[in-house]
Amino acid sequence: MCFLNKFYLVIALLLATVILFSEVQATPFSLKSLNAHGVENSREDNDLATIVMIYQPNCSWCKKQGKTLSIAFKQCRHSVNIALVGTKGNARQLKKELKHYHKDLPAFIADRKFLRAVGGYQASPTTLIFTAQGDLIMKKRGFIAQEKLANAMSIVSKGACHI
Repeated sequence: MCFLNKFYLVIALLLATVILFSEVQATPFSLKSLNAHGVENSREDNDLATIVMIYQPNCSWCKKQGKTLSIAFKQCRHSVNIALVGTKGNARQLKKELKHYHKDLPAFIADRKFLRAVGGYQASPTTLIFTAQGDLIMKKRGFIAQEKLANAMSIVSKGACHI
């Protein structure tokens, strides 16, 4: 129970920091799709928060976290946007990696503009959480345990997403 209180405190502090320091914003982005249907944007215009995982080829931790994102996508796609953004590989390599994730999970190729907007990244997976307005409110490098990711999704979906 104490862990959950600390987690909610951290999320509250992150949100307060974002409100106080508006330069931590990322604009809504438009990226080239890796999916067969070829949609060319990664944030649906539906007033929902967006959770993005930056992945790369042959990343075992990305695949592990992708299992949680796949579950979340199945259960929460109407309460939070979830997407993958691939990097450090060409389109063929990144598409090949999609077999490890839910088949309908939107996936895109990172470009320099996107990476600059989110302040770059140091390792994969990197998880980004955007508000419904497109502001970057959280950036977490490395694997996030299912319980922590579930709590974050519940918070940004205002309690509508439970995995």
